Amino acid sequence: MDKKTIAHRFSFDRRLLGRLYWFPFLIYGLCVGLMGILSARSDEPFLPYTVIQGIAVPIAGWHLVFLYRHLYDEGAKEALLWHYRKTVVFDLVRYAVLHGGCIVLLVLAAIWIHGTMFLTAPVLVHLFLLFLFYQLIGLAMLCVFRSLDVALSVIAVYTFMEVATQGTFMPWPHLFLFQAPADSLSLLLPMMWLGAGIVISVMLIGREFW
Repeated sequence: MDKKTIAHRFSFDRRLLGRLYWFPFLIYGLCVGLMGILSARSDEPFLPYTVIQGIAVPIAGWHLVFLYRHLYDEGAKEALLWHYRKTVVFDLVRYAVLHGGCIVLLVLAAIWIHGTMFLTAPVLVHLFLLFLFYQLIGLAMLCVFRSLDVALSVIAVYTFMEVATQGTFMPWPHLFLFQAPADSLSLLLPMMWLGAGIVISVMLIGREFW
């Protein structure tokens, strides 16, 4: 698609969502402030990454859930499904590019605030997989539960419990890194769970739209 069409789609989404459209970008700004505050109070090199992975990356996947919730309004699916089938891949790509750029800017902000001590090749791979997972899981949960409130609640509760307890609350799959990996297993397990989650999410979205 040409640039004019892409710009029109983003403009349409802004009108459709109203003030809600700007919510993720507001959170990104808050993340920058939070990284600055934490950096001033602690020398822990992984704190900036915790803010990015635990707050910014999950929020990055909310736009599509907000937009596609209309599909599950009463009586709307029969009328709208044909349209969403044609646009779902394009929507996934354009919002992944948009929010991927925002996450890159946050990483650069973290480097500027706290240096590069947290930034290693395994962490970058983990960040990419985590970002891809959260871009897909919101829409996948919406397809499963057919409810915006339930889908976002499931994701928000899991994410909050993981971040608040540093991955120690439940013996469920842990997706986050809260410290530099001490061995290959501590890095492999989150990446394995993320890979499985991405595959399952793609299958759920594919089953709904194709």
